[in-house]
Amino acid sequence: MPRTLIIAEKPSVASDIARVVGADNKGAHAWEGSDHVVSWAVGHLLEFVAPEGYDTNLKRWRLKDLPILPDQFLLTPVKGNTKQLNALKKLLKAKDVERVINACDAGREGELIFREIFRYSGSTKPVERLWLQSMTDDGIRQSLAGSRPEAEVQGLADAADCRAESDWLIGMNATRALTVRLRSQRDRVP
Repeated sequence: MPRTLIIAEKPSVASDIARVVGADNKGAHAWEGSDHVVSWAVGHLLEFVAPEGYDTNLKRWRLKDLPILPDQFLLTPVKGNTKQLNALKKLLKAKDVERVINACDAGREGELIFREIFRYSGSTKPVERLWLQSMTDDGIRQSLAGSRPEAEVQGLADAADCRAESDWLIGMNATRALTVRLRSQRDRVP
């Protein structure tokens, strides 16, 4: 029987949603029921690859290598969270899961957390967006009934990607530039 996978950002939200949809069987990584599987992220499960992951020459910090501008940003699992990430990947690929609902926090960061997991999994299943206004049982039911196609929140996803990529670009390049400059100044002081 086809089921719907709902991914929340936090275990507590997943628990509330699971109660409402009748997913009563709690496992280590998800609540399961006949029609729904409800799982969770634990904040960010993925991060961008460090510069040396794109080019081993970038292991050394040199001004001549800046700016670092990857053609495509690559994701890698955050250490310590791989069990939950692997569980989500397996659920997203499960044959009995027909559709996916993004129930991560309503905002740019929640959208980013879900989209990174979804992209990393390689899943192509249809996705809907749950926008929770209230955590009461009635509020969750109303939000589930009004879930929207992910295309309706694509602008939010694009803004999240843009912010994450710009943070990486500025952080990696500025940190390296300042560190190299300050180190070279310190080396010149008699």
